[in-house]
Amino acid sequence: MKKYYINIRIAVVVMAVVSFSSCKKFLTEEPTSQFTANFVYNTPEGLESGVVGLYNIQRAFYENQANNGSNPIVIDSRDDLTVPRGGEISNYGLMRSGTHADNSGVYSDYWRTYYRIVDRSNALIQAAEKIQGMDDKRRNKVLAEAKFFRANSVFILFKLFNNIYVTTEPTTPENALNIIQDKTPEADIYKLIKDDLTFAIANLEWTATETGRITQGTARHVKAEVALWQKDWEEAKIQSEAVINSGRHNLVAQTGLVFKGDLNHSEALWALQWKRQVNGSAYKINFNLMPNYAELIPGSKYSIEQGGRGFGWLTLNNYLRDLLKEDPNDTRMKGSYYIQDYVYNDAATLPAGKVLGQKIVHATWQEFAPVAADRNAFFIRLNAGCKKYFPDDGIPTEDLQTKNLMVYRSAETYLYAAEANMMLNDNDKALFYLNEVRLRANTARLTGTVTIEDILDEEARELAFEGRRFYMLKRTGKLYNYVVDHAGYGKAGDLTVENSAGHANTPADPFPYRSDARRVMRPYMVNWVIPRSELNLLGPNYPQNDGYPK
Repeated sequence: MKKYYINIRIAVVVMAVVSFSSCKKFLTEEPTSQFTANFVYNTPEGLESGVVGLYNIQRAFYENQANNGSNPIVIDSRDDLTVPRGGEISNYGLMRSGTHADNSGVYSDYWRTYYRIVDRSNALIQAAEKIQGMDDKRRNKVLAEAKFFRANSVFILFKLFNNIYVTTEPTTPENALNIIQDKTPEADIYKLIKDDLTFAIANLEWTATETGRITQGTARHVKAEVALWQKDWEEAKIQSEAVINSGRHNLVAQTGLVFKGDLNHSEALWALQWKRQVNGSAYKINFNLMPNYAELIPGSKYSIEQGGRGFGWLTLNNYLRDLLKEDPNDTRMKGSYYIQDYVYNDAATLPAGKVLGQKIVHATWQEFAPVAADRNAFFIRLNAGCKKYFPDDGIPTEDLQTKNLMVYRSAETYLYAAEANMMLNDNDKALFYLNEVRLRANTARLTGTVTIEDILDEEARELAFEGRRFYMLKRTGKLYNYVVDHAGYGKAGDLTVENSAGHANTPADPFPYRSDARRVMRPYMVNWVIPRSELNLLGPNYPQNDGYPK
């Protein structure tokens, strides 16, 4: 493989020891000043600690409080399922930012995070391969986890930015100033990813020795997605069905259990771990995704059941809401994943004539109110919100929360298996896997011939706001059209400006709202622009993605 070198110094960050809590082993990160480069790269214990440090870097991505804590969910603002109502995240959701190299600073958070993981993985892999006297099984476990992190990070960078460079060499004083002149060929990128995942699969167990670590199932899930990107349907089928049939990664029985508790259950393929006042800083994702239903409505107070406090910066659009309402029995919209109906729950401030438990219907703040300001107030206060990031024991009035966070789960693996079997013309199996996800949500079984639209619709219902939609739409060639048709709020395909005349102001023909992305979106924007700050560190002729000015 042709190799390129990053031309900025990346400090070695090693955090971590594995500790015990109750009867379970938990992956625990603690900064330790005694760790030195010599310890990390020249002892088995140091290499194992270095691997745990990779989890810390990944988790820190979600803890970033810049831009009101919205950076980790910017990817969700760029799909077709959300209303970017306001706040910092809406600059990207409305495509006022993220459209050229000079207005895309948040993208640097993605670029730098995943290149940092790649660089630290490279260092650990190189050291583990060279160290003398280390037991092979112990060595291979270090290599397997580090190679998984490298593969996963390179894959994410490729899916987002397309024109990326890869290296298997860590940054050193000798190569730190080397100039990167060109992107890496796509074939080389895929080879590295697949080779790393193959090694990880061969050397990881199905069951993690410490809660929170990646497993063979995690690696197989990612390899299935890689195969789908390459249209290798047989490989996608093999990897996804291996996870499903492993006996380790079953769907939990009800949607209400998926995001309940610590998330360390059979459906989780990888859940990042937070332990309040022990590991990890609080993050602000819930605040961005839940509306502020209690601030100005007497008789209402923030509660765990209703998803805590938010401000509705990014919420469900009518396209996603309508998908969730196609089956009235769908449990996902009834408080397990998303919540649409908020109720009076504060006896101390309950208005006359209202009853505890009664659905809040504001006199003027309504979705189809005649006045634009009242419609806007509906989206701030009473639109449907996403509850996936609010902890069961969270403090409802706080903006910041600490809850384990799902990175990959097997509901998506089932959808991968459905797609792979559909493309291999095994409709019975495609139906089976798709219906497993539907039946768990208490929706009716699908019959007939499975289409990619069936799978995309179910993926929207099941995985919205988990950072997965953008990738699937891009991979299937649907991203541009789906954003133009559905982004923001309004009638499908309506490209008129917000609150423009000529609309009936009904569910079938609403006034458009925060739908700027429909008009701004261009086909080349399926690849994220490489930010100016990153281009400045690359060679003068390094290729920006097609369509964007250099």
